[in-house]
Amino acid sequence: MQHLSMQLQGCELGLIYTYRKARLDIQFLKADSRFLLSWEKKGNQITITSSQSASLPRKRVEVLKKIPAGSRVSGVRIHSQDRLLKIEMDNGGCIILGAYPGANNVYYLTGSSIEDTFLKQQEIPHFSDSWLTPQDNLPTTIPGVNTTPSQLLRAVDGISTDWESKTIQFGPTNMNISDFIIDVLKHANKPKETTTASLKKTARTVLRRWKNKIGKIESELIEARTWPDLEQKLHALQVGLAMGMSSSNGVLSIPAEFSPTECDLTIQIDDDIPLIQAIESTAKKIRKYQGKLDQLEGIQTNARRDIQKLEQILLDEDDKQLLIFLQEHGETLDRSGKQQVDRKPYKKYKSPSGFDILVGRSSQDNDTLSFKVANKNDWWFHARKVRGSHVVLRTGSQTPQHIDILAAAEHAARNSKAKHSGIVVVQYCQRKHLSKPKGSHPGTVLVHQEKSITINLD
Repeated sequence: MQHLSMQLQGCELGLIYTYRKARLDIQFLKADSRFLLSWEKKGNQITITSSQSASLPRKRVEVLKKIPAGSRVSGVRIHSQDRLLKIEMDNGGCIILGAYPGANNVYYLTGSSIEDTFLKQQEIPHFSDSWLTPQDNLPTTIPGVNTTPSQLLRAVDGISTDWESKTIQFGPTNMNISDFIIDVLKHANKPKETTTASLKKTARTVLRRWKNKIGKIESELIEARTWPDLEQKLHALQVGLAMGMSSSNGVLSIPAEFSPTECDLTIQIDDDIPLIQAIESTAKKIRKYQGKLDQLEGIQTNARRDIQKLEQILLDEDDKQLLIFLQEHGETLDRSGKQQVDRKPYKKYKSPSGFDILVGRSSQDNDTLSFKVANKNDWWFHARKVRGSHVVLRTGSQTPQHIDILAAAEHAARNSKAKHSGIVVVQYCQRKHLSKPKGSHPGTVLVHQEKSITINLD
């Protein structure tokens, strides 16, 4: 720490940037010299390195932008208990580099409040205000406090630990560096992050995602609620077409005696398109908005209820209910609460009779779903002549009822480019009557013995 303090004291903060995942680089400037401090997260471990390199990667992203320009380092400290490094600045702020589970992040603080962080994290863990200066002695809880340079040179012969006297032993030993690191980590004061902490972190991430979703839904609802104005425009356009009127410079003028509002109306028409085309596009937009309104209001109500429920469960110390709630709402967590990294190529729903309905996520996923996941007797669905998700109704050897066919077809219609057109024709067949042309694009199939069903999304 003394060496680092000598290097950084009085330096001006230069560029703070990242150029690869979970790595932060901070430039320190003093006269003509440059000093680089790097913080990098690798799994559940942190490495902090320094160098005199002045080169910058061409592709980089500036971070911690809330630190005022021209800030200078006034001091460097380490925490007496937790693995934290603090860089104090002359503006009263500080940068804290965390290096233990639960605090694997870089924080910029003014006073006791967090102004900015490098990695996404809601809050900094609580720790005592016990910082050491470069002149302070290291606490006895840290092994090797009295290590000499000559002992370090002997480390090439081997290194081990004596936890009763809290010292590091140098000399011939059977312990390699990997065993030594594992031994130090096992005896470290800070425990590993528990499953409960990880589960609550996942839950807070889900909560933020749901709140962002609510914001997007509200924006779409504001747009969808304009359909009565569009309906008024539609009636005016129909009057104009019936009376043989034409637009001039993108404007159609309807006199009061013919206007549906009994007042003079001026209708804007894009690029002087024909009235019949303007009527069709306006009617299509009205259907789209009306369909969106009912659907989004239901989604918004459910999302608000789920957010309120999740906030209540987060206050409870018992994580069992939290795990069940997250799993019921589509989070892929195992029994211990850890996030499952295996990504499914489909979203799963239930039909009225209890059959699984699998909806492909992308073109590549459609191929995987149809030709690797589905069995030959399962039923396959797709909106006819438009792009959309492949949908599989998993029935095995059982025969689905009409309500199951209808439910799967509706998923195919709603997950297609025709979802706003009101009425969608969906083709379907058993998976064994499906084939893929050789060399064709992902998602392309040939359907044999095709059946069809019409879905009214309005």
